[in-house]
Amino acid sequence: MNTRALIFGFALALGLPQAQAQAQSTGRPSNMSRDTLECRFCDLRYEDLSLRNFTRVDLTGAFLHGANFSWSVLRGGRMTSSNMAQARMEWSDFDGANLSKATLENASMFRSSFRDANFHMANLSGANLNRSELAGVNMVAALLRYADLTAARFSNANLRQADLSYAILENSRVRETDMQGSTLDGVNFEGCDLKNSDLSGASIKGASFVSTYLHHVNFRNSDLSNAKFYNAVIEANNFTGANLSGADLSGATLRNSILTGANLCKAKLPDGSLGACPETPAAAGLAAPTSPSKPSTTTPGAI
Repeated sequence: MNTRALIFGFALALGLPQAQAQAQSTGRPSNMSRDTLECRFCDLRYEDLSLRNFTRVDLTGAFLHGANFSWSVLRGGRMTSSNMAQARMEWSDFDGANLSKATLENASMFRSSFRDANFHMANLSGANLNRSELAGVNMVAALLRYADLTAARFSNANLRQADLSYAILENSRVRETDMQGSTLDGVNFEGCDLKNSDLSGASIKGASFVSTYLHHVNFRNSDLSNAKFYNAVIEANNFTGANLSGADLSGATLRNSILTGANLCKAKLPDGSLGACPETPAAAGLAAPTSPSKPSTTTPGAI
């Protein structure tokens, strides 16, 4: 019997209503007012909208800087192009919400649910999404620079062309997620579960995979220069055409992975050796290409 079932059982024994028992199991209060919130392009700066259960939300283009949505339900809400910088959105339910092109810089969004939410071209730089649920999200071309995604849960998400430079993905789950062509420079992936995710063509320079188990990840043609893989377990990954120059794989376990055409120049390999650099034409003893001869200035028919 799980914890939620035990709570319901105790609640029934004490005569508590089922709604209250459910609230105790989820942590969300049971006396939340049910309301609609329709305020397109309006000014709701620092408004307290916490502890509310909104059945309909349309905040398209609204100015919501510093607004408080903590512990509220806004499922399927429309917040396209809204300004939600520094908003409080922790412990909230935004499943299916449309936040495309919204500004969410430094927003507090930890332990919230954003299943199937749309963040297309949204700006979440510096946002705190620690331990949030992000299954099925659309973050195509979104900006998540320096975002805190520690222990966040992605699956079947679309992060193509997104910029997550220097974000924290430590101990997060990013399974079966499309990150093709994304910018992941300096990201902390330590302990991250990237199983069956596609990072092909991505820029992952200087990222950290220290002591991480990497299984069935596609790094094809990605730039992993100076990335840190020491003590990582790298199994059944595709590094075809990847740039691993200067990467640190010391102490790593590398098996059943494809390295065809990978650049390992000056990389620290698991056995302690340095990867060989491609030979230059001069080092290979090839003659330098000759310059084309000048065209003849002789007049046609002249002797």
